[in-house]
Amino acid sequence: MKETATPKTLTPEGVSTGNGQAWPLRPLTRTRRDTGALYHREEDVERQVRELSQLSERSRRAVLCEAYAPNDPRRPREETLVYFLREYHRRSDDTTAWQIAEVLIGRIAGHVQRKLARWRLPADQAEDCMHDLTTALCEAVFDGEQAAEFWEVRFWVCLDRRLWSLVEKRQATLDAEIRPGDEAQDEDGPAGGDGIFARLADTAPGPEAMAERREALALLTENERLAVYLRFIEGLPEESEDPDRESVAKILGVTGRSVRNYLRRAENKLVNWAEGKV
Repeated sequence: MKETATPKTLTPEGVSTGNGQAWPLRPLTRTRRDTGALYHREEDVERQVRELSQLSERSRRAVLCEAYAPNDPRRPREETLVYFLREYHRRSDDTTAWQIAEVLIGRIAGHVQRKLARWRLPADQAEDCMHDLTTALCEAVFDGEQAAEFWEVRFWVCLDRRLWSLVEKRQATLDAEIRPGDEAQDEDGPAGGDGIFARLADTAPGPEAMAERREALALLTENERLAVYLRFIEGLPEESEDPDRESVAKILGVTGRSVRNYLRRAENKLVNWAEGKV
């Protein structure tokens, strides 16, 4: 008879799984803005949370505070770590919560460095950005408010939003230093829009980036969404005096000023989205 494969366990060898009272699973309460449905954790994360909740206190801490190799099957997901960090903080055990935070910070270093290298920030700016991101991450996951629950659902999406927002602000500062007297923008036009739309314009987005793009565009009105798509994903100019050249204004049947208004409103919404305010 063929043996049934046993699921990989997070429990290290030699630790107890039955001492102490199991922790009840804390349900998510945050809802999606588009449908009103509750967010839900991925199946693998839900399984890990349930499994770790059954362990003795000592065993649970051993798993959560261990720096596992990336390919170790016992390694908890980042969303699982956030769940328990918030639980320990809620139970006033900040010593364990901060130990879990250190594990999370150690995991993001390589990911963030690769992102910053792609954006080509100066070394000192990249270092400051990493520091600011670490601070923002800790503030977010230690936040007991409902909005912070999304870190338990899509950790890397949340992290990239914060990183994107920080890079955008630093890039805007650098641009202002390079062009200190350049203030000739149309007052109704987008300020720094190229940066906030840069992630949406990724020509080879992975699954996470595609999910971000869909979520971001869902926040916009139809005209705003079309203007963003045509300008920053298709790469068309806002307007053109050449009658044979396609432009956003020509396709939408509006003036260039209207296009800039659409983009400005879209930028404001996406800045709030990137900072986790929507």
